[in-house]
Amino acid sequence: METSIPTEYNLDNVYKTFNNVIDKSDNQSIHLREFIIAFRELSKFFDHLNVVFQFVAKDLADKFNLLDNLHKNNPTNYHTVQTMIEYEKSRNDDTGTIALLRLLRALEFTYLFLKRAIVSPTETAAPKHVAWDVYKQTLHKRHNKALQVTIWLATATIPKRETLKQTLLHGQIEPHTDEKCFPLIEDVYRRIYNLYEENNLLELVLL
Repeated sequence: METSIPTEYNLDNVYKTFNNVIDKSDNQSIHLREFIIAFRELSKFFDHLNVVFQFVAKDLADKFNLLDNLHKNNPTNYHTVQTMIEYEKSRNDDTGTIALLRLLRALEFTYLFLKRAIVSPTETAAPKHVAWDVYKQTLHKRHNKALQVTIWLATATIPKRETLKQTLLHGQIEPHTDEKCFPLIEDVYRRIYNLYEENNLLELVLL
């Protein structure tokens, strides 16, 4: 049955969708379609920042749509991340593998920024400084100078911590969902990262 995806950002939906990514029966298989749904839900948060980050969300949407189409046309071989990698390797094709790699890099930036800027009780730096610091740790080396400058300017317009927190917690019905959500997102990230590392795919493309 197709998962219903609300149109507005909602923290409970982020948690519920990421909770569906790892197969419960073997605790290993990473469902590709469910990952797309979950990251698409999380990326809605960008709509509450500024036009530059909305552009990032649009770029992510292109990758979501590409993987969606691959899954739709070949649901067996694109059922999990594992089956996708095996299938594309056998065909000497890396279309889906590259798209997911770029999503993985974006997910690293997204969850680290939200975790440090909003969730962490010990972070004292302003969100705009956290965003730039996390960007330098993650995506900076993969962008050209012009885009780096654009992102630097964009981080200066990021709202204050309390404003971001109100947005992040939107839709939270059960208390402390954020405390459960980000370890879950990190677990999904690490599983996919490790799978790419095992298959020597982390630097499949530079950008």
